[in-house]
Amino acid sequence: MGNTFLTYRSSRWLWIALGIAGLLVLHYVYYRSQSVPYGGSVEGLLYGVAGTGLIGVLMYLGIRKRSYASRAGTLQGWVSAHVYLGLLTMLLIPMHAGFRFGWDVHTLAFVLLAVVVFSGMAGVVLYSLIPSRLTPLEAGQQADTIDGEIGRLLADMLALVKDKSDALVQIYKAEIASMQQVRPQGWSLLLRGLDEDRLAVRSADLTRRVASIPPEDQGSFQILSQLLLRKTQLEVTLRQQARLRNALQAWLYIHVPVSIAMVVSIGIHVLVVFLF
Repeated sequence: MGNTFLTYRSSRWLWIALGIAGLLVLHYVYYRSQSVPYGGSVEGLLYGVAGTGLIGVLMYLGIRKRSYASRAGTLQGWVSAHVYLGLLTMLLIPMHAGFRFGWDVHTLAFVLLAVVVFSGMAGVVLYSLIPSRLTPLEAGQQADTIDGEIGRLLADMLALVKDKSDALVQIYKAEIASMQQVRPQGWSLLLRGLDEDRLAVRSADLTRRVASIPPEDQGSFQILSQLLLRKTQLEVTLRQQARLRNALQAWLYIHVPVSIAMVVSIGIHVLVVFLF
């Protein structure tokens, strides 16, 4: 994976998190041997304060990402700490609760924390896998240049079928009609199958049409077929790019809103504990 946020400075934050986790486990074993663990004990409160403070530090990443002139560490270092210290909260908070949960707002806060952590893990996987697949696709052509080339292909098709047989004209009109019927797909691209066979389907369809083309237009049909195949290939590339970019962004629509809900639920948890 090379030098990424996961391996930042020889996985510094991984080793820090493992070291802290080891110390916490040792302390909790001793704590449990001396008393019954629960959130209201001195140790339980310390775990809770440490966990809440850690969550606050993790939430700061959203501010740090927009503080381009900040000298508070590198962004890669902050992301690395965010990942590994985020996992550490999954140990701290259960220790705070003495590993006892019920159907209440306190457990809700932990459930939301778990969703945030696991969605963050999904984001790590996506950002580890998708860029290596997206880069080759975008290295050839960006989305805006693909749109421009498709427009030029359609203009070439129109010029080609002008004054030709109705069979060629109908192929062009059918292509325009199919484009007009396409609806914005947005996030639905993530649920659709891959397009690798779309080019083969188009090629097979054009092969079946050969017999219906008048002999005098066979040469023009071959050129038109090449233009149509090129357009199909560009559309496949465009859809693949959009699918990968959407996948990179989709997890944020879970991670960020649930993070906000988690902070609110923690605030409610603290109020309930100290006021009631």
